[in-house]
This record gives sequence, C-alpha cells and structure tokens, in this order.
Amino acid sequence: MADGHDGDGLDATAPRSRSDVIVAAPAQAAMISLELAYSLFATENMWRLMDAEFGLLTEREVAQLLRVPPTARNWFSERRKAGQIIGIRRGNSYRYPGFQFDRELSVILPFVETLLDLARVNEWTTESLSLWMLSPSTSFAGEGRPVDHLREPETVLAAAKLQMEELW
Repeated sequence: MADGHDGDGLDATAPRSRSDVIVAAPAQAAMISLELAYSLFATENMWRLMDAEFGLLTEREVAQLLRVPPTARNWFSERRKAGQIIGIRRGNSYRYPGFQFDRELSVILPFVETLLDLARVNEWTTESLSLWMLSPSTSFAGEGRPVDHLREPETVLAAAKLQMEELW
C-alpha cells in the first residue's frame, strides 16, 4: 500500500525488532548531530551578522555610549536584572546588541524595556529575542526584520506579541 503499511497493521518504516532499533540508533544519532551542528552554525552566523551590522558591544563601549559614570559599578547587572537592557552572555562576559541604542541621543530605546518584559512573560530568553529581531517576519511588508522597524516601536511590539504568544 502507498501509506507505508503492508496490511499487517504495522508501519513498514518502523523498527520491527530490538536489533533493528540498535542498528537504526547510530544513524538517527548522526542525523540529530548534523541537525544540531547546522543549528549551532546558523545561530553563530546570526550573532556574527548582528555584530557586523549593529555591534555586540562590551560594557566599556556601552558605558561610553550612554555616558555611564565609571563609579557606577553595578549599573549593567542592575539594568539586566530589571529588564531595562538586552544583555547576551557570550563566553565569560555580556555583550549588548547595538540595535537597542539611540546613538544620537545616547540612550537605550524607550520601548526596549517593554519588549524585554514581553519576552520575560512569554519565557523568551534575551538571546531568542535578539535573534528574532534579525529574523524575517510576516508582520512587516516584504517579510522585513523587526530591527529594520525600530522607528516604529508599536509595530515592533505588536509583531513581538504576535510571535511570542502564538500557539501551535
């Protein structure tokens, strides 16, 4: 039959014995490993794209940009914990996506806090949120990226809400 069954009620593609499972397991593990490797590679490429296009800024760079006084030792950790700045763990330090800053005014974009709160409520990590910002979205004309619509904060927030609260 065309549905993968030969009339015995069993799926023809399913392992039929313990030895079939043992033989199939390494092939499935290799496939999972390739999928995982591809996913990690694609994610790393997104981080590199983000760094090249907007910068993944160090605390020192952000402090200069936002004019944070050198005496404000806990400024970054306090803002991350309060959900006021997007910080991404890279290696043994945090990096801050440059798209969240208005460089002319030397401020964090005002809607970043709302965006982070929406992510927190929906159990999205700052990493997932940051990667989403660079991903094409049907919420924008031509499947544009949220990051390309930062001057339209309500549109970005509506797209984020739609994406984060989507049920499968």
